[in-house]
Amino acid sequence: MSRLAGLGVLVTRPAHQAQALCELLRQAGASVRRLPLLAIEPAADAAALAARLRQAAGWDHWIFTSANAARQAAQLDAGPWPTLAAAGAASAVALAEAGHAGALVPAGLDGAAGLLAEARFASLAGQRILIVTGDNTLPLLAEGLRARGAEVEVLAAYRRVPVAHAPQAVAEAIAASQVAIVSSGEALAHLLHLTPAAAQARLLSLQLALPSPRMIEKAREAGFTQTPLLPARVSDAAYVELLERWHKAC
Repeated sequence: MSRLAGLGVLVTRPAHQAQALCELLRQAGASVRRLPLLAIEPAADAAALAARLRQAAGWDHWIFTSANAARQAAQLDAGPWPTLAAAGAASAVALAEAGHAGALVPAGLDGAAGLLAEARFASLAGQRILIVTGDNTLPLLAEGLRARGAEVEVLAAYRRVPVAHAPQAVAEAIAASQVAIVSSGEALAHLLHLTPAAAQARLLSLQLALPSPRMIEKAREAGFTQTPLLPARVSDAAYVELLERWHKAC
């Protein structure tokens, strides 16, 4: 029997990043609706970004906060690059695909908390670290590294652009779903903005699957009534396994 039979799942990732997750969900029996909330675009001044990457080639570490950051940086500068770290497995895979294998991936939590828990970043006096990320990234990682003595620069290699959808299309996608997978606070805010008034109550009753504790707090503040689900790691397989456990327990 299909493990997610009868479950409607709303996938809100950018269009170019949703296919693999949607396929895994369908293989598990879920009915998938796609509603990309953000599009990923290169940062405005590519030449300046490429020059900055070259200038930072001799720094101690580069940290990539997302697969998008890794792909955009690789398009701007082929390397060589210094010691690398990635916020999660997807970022490390993107780096490897671009020819930069061997990035440190946190052994525990993904993201800033996991990276700051790594022994490599415990004592950083005199070290220079470049964080390659997107626009409007939270300062938790940079602040934590600076507190340990590092000189830190944050380089936004891409930007997130809200995607417009007709109100009726949004309402229909919400009505057909019991679960929504939302990848960022910005995406969650845009979903709330797009949802017509008549569908707001239905939206707020959805079971959310979110990538971080901070996003869980944002969902609670927005009025979502069910406690959001949090995968062990931010990966396609982890989201599917999470929904399978939840669906079985319901």
